[in-house]
Amino acid sequence: MMKRMKNADYAIRKPLGTRISRQKFLLLMVLPGLVWYIVFKYLPMLGLGLAFTDYGFRARVSFIGMDNFKRLFTSAIFWNAFRNTIIISLANIIFYFPVPLIVALMINELKSFQVKKGIQFLIYIPYFFSWVVVGSIFVNLLSPSSGPVNALITAFGGDPVYFMASTDHFRSVIVTSYIWRQMGYGAVIYIAALTTVDPQLYEAATIDGAGHWGKLLHITLPCMRSTIVTMLLLNLSHVLMIFEQVLVMYNAAVYDVADVLQTYVYREGVLSGDIGYSIAVGMFTSLISLFLVLSTNKLSGRFLDEPIL
Repeated sequence: MMKRMKNADYAIRKPLGTRISRQKFLLLMVLPGLVWYIVFKYLPMLGLGLAFTDYGFRARVSFIGMDNFKRLFTSAIFWNAFRNTIIISLANIIFYFPVPLIVALMINELKSFQVKKGIQFLIYIPYFFSWVVVGSIFVNLLSPSSGPVNALITAFGGDPVYFMASTDHFRSVIVTSYIWRQMGYGAVIYIAALTTVDPQLYEAATIDGAGHWGKLLHITLPCMRSTIVTMLLLNLSHVLMIFEQVLVMYNAAVYDVADVLQTYVYREGVLSGDIGYSIAVGMFTSLISLFLVLSTNKLSGRFLDEPIL
């Protein structure tokens, strides 16, 4: 035993070059993801200082201090975008979050292995669609002239509804499309977590007289608790970062209920050229997202004894 511990200690103390050489193929696999994060996540942070300038389509750039932040806090358009972001993102989380778990539990109850794999494949396909494709699918499905949804409505004597231009229905379309696209990804993760539950726990529960719901509430869900909390944290980490989905689906008719922080940043920075102000809005959004993640992690550690970070 002592000899093994000494060998392990020696392996840890091996020169860095030796360890890198031994793991070079694994490191090469990690390299593309690392480069992507450096280029698209870390290097842009060098431009955060522009939030305190009037940088844009100008010949000269001036330092203006906190003027951009004062402007966003007094902008009615900004607060409308902030409110829409909170409403849409929370609706996505509230209505989406239990769906993959329920689907995973239902798939897990199936007896046929082929049927399980077939259903997993079918519900996972939409996750590989870009939001442009998803937006096109829903535009065609909900078209007031040729969409099957409105054809069904008119068949029952109703009037066609222009869902994509209705302030009463657009948020429902956003939430529904989000659930449809993301459901398979979450379900696959939960199915993988279900495979880690010890079957002996179910056997012991059966001997003790526990029913189906008893096993679910006292064995399955507690064993999946860390996975559920992790998924919640991942959803909250980008709660304010919703962008592509709204950008490809909204239009001027629904700006009041669909304009979110990231589309507001896009219009101000890319289309209007007010880059310094758009960076200030993006910085504010990132800080709020960081607060949400840290708060959720704190609550997880306090009430579930399982902090994720």
